[in-house]
Amino acid sequence: MNFTTGKMIVGVGILAIALTIAGCPQQKRQVVAGTPPLTQTGQQNRVDETPPAHGGTNKPASSGAQQAAAAQGGIVEVKQGNFEQEIIQADMPVVVECWADWCAPCHMIRPTLEQLAEEFAGKVKFVSIDVQTNQELAKQFQVLYLPTIVIISNGKEIDRAVGLLPPKELRARINKVLSSG
Repeated sequence: MNFTTGKMIVGVGILAIALTIAGCPQQKRQVVAGTPPLTQTGQQNRVDETPPAHGGTNKPASSGAQQAAAAQGGIVEVKQGNFEQEIIQADMPVVVECWADWCAPCHMIRPTLEQLAEEFAGKVKFVSIDVQTNQELAKQFQVLYLPTIVIISNGKEIDRAVGLLPPKELRARINKVLSSG
């Protein structure tokens, strides 16, 4: 082995160690196979299905409290039991926030969503799905990255955004859905 070959082997070894420490995206992400898509947008996202180590969950508000929250511009928590009523049968467009407690960008986008929920109260419903405690819904929405924002109208996906969006861009996407009827 010559000096150049030795340097290359050491370089590859260092890269392997760095990927192990940082976490190689292809190794950590799980593709959900065999689940029917909510719509046929062709976009995919990824979510690690491992439950949080601390076991934290968000407890849902009562149904009456959730309806009042939505009417006043609040964000309604959706679970498997109220998915159909809150999203599919909604009489207005629905902005669905898919999030997890361990996701820092999810916490960063939340104030924007709360502000937009107040701004669009009565015109657009805002809901959230904790993908850690509602993994079946995460599969149904094909959520593979967080945060994922899905806009649904008349039971069909109209738009999807992945990652932390500026308020102006998210507002523009909502206005586009509202103006298209």
